Amino acid sequence: MSQVLYSERSWNPLARTVELTEAGLRRGGRTTALGELNLAAMAEAFLRGRWLGGGGAERPRERLANGPGVVPVTRVTGTAAPLRVRHAAEFADRLGELAVRHRTPIRGGAGDVRSAVGRGGGSGGFRAAGGGAVRVRGRRPGRGRGPGQGSLGRDTEGREFAA
Repeated sequence: MSQVLYSERSWNPLARTVELTEAGLRRGGRTTALGELNLAAMAEAFLRGRWLGGGGAERPRERLANGPGVVPVTRVTGTAAPLRVRHAAEFADRLGELAVRHRTPIRGGAGDVRSAVGRGGGSGGFRAAGGGAVRVRGRRPGRGRGPGQGSLGRDTEGREFAA
């Protein structure tokens, strides 16, 4: 069993309580694994005395209430889920400390982006068997044309093909 870092109790069985453990975050009946949280970004902001809010905006940690309040929790996808807790500043501290312990270095510097584009990734197209990225232009099959007629596409050399 994981060590509990933050927990709320209530006599009301329908209350949405929050529990933060080394294994994940439980809010109400839902559990979020630590792998789904953007711990690296939260840790970097926490070390600077700030908190990562919605849209990637960093806010001063002092703006979090000492009593009940809302703490934004950022997922790996970049979305932030507002989490209503009874002790916002304490919860943010515990989550920030957990993020610092479990963070992994952020990858994706300029060199990684350049190499991915050079391989065809992120070019907006598909990888062709011949090597170059294929970009499909025109209509998608079955959209506004007669039955059985597909659209035409062009490869990187400008040759048309049926898609």
